[in-house]
Amino acid sequence: MDSFDYDRPDGQASLGLVLIADPFIEQTAPLTSMFRKLGYDVVRSSTLADAMSACSLTPPNFVLTEMRFPDGSGMKLVHWIAEHLPSTRIIAHTWFADIPTAVAVTKAGADDLVPKPTDQELLVSILLLGPDKVPRECRIETPDRLRREHVEEIMRSSASNVSEAARKLHLHRRSLQRMLKRYEDEASPRT
Repeated sequence: MDSFDYDRPDGQASLGLVLIADPFIEQTAPLTSMFRKLGYDVVRSSTLADAMSACSLTPPNFVLTEMRFPDGSGMKLVHWIAEHLPSTRIIAHTWFADIPTAVAVTKAGADDLVPKPTDQELLVSILLLGPDKVPRECRIETPDRLRREHVEEIMRSSASNVSEAARKLHLHRRSLQRMLKRYEDEASPRT
């Protein structure tokens, strides 16, 4: 387990503690530097046991964790932190990101799952600010939003001809009509 004390100018207090748990700890050095420059103390661990021990010794404000370790699953760390340190923001940052893992890790108590590789500034923003406060232009779009934008683009390129758009989208015409109706209902204000 690596611990870094940051020499802050004018004796400024730390803004909080960030735990980075990743078996490839050497690859986390740039993130560590970024957090330190922002005024956070950082503890890094390369094993699940070290990460849990670090959380027990000094509860972190933020945790960035991989999901696979040589000595166990990051899911165990997420469960433990969610149960014992409920105010700690947890982001799973993993090479093993898929929909079932994202669902499982958020149900376990993580705030989000971010696939690797990810822009470090975006990752830091998601961890420190939360996904809702990340600038709109930097957000990772949801699949539903991307699908809707694609359908709308195909409709524009088809001059709003539903049959032609359905052929381009490989959908049945009635399925596309239902989808467009749902989008219309979502866009209209509720009274």
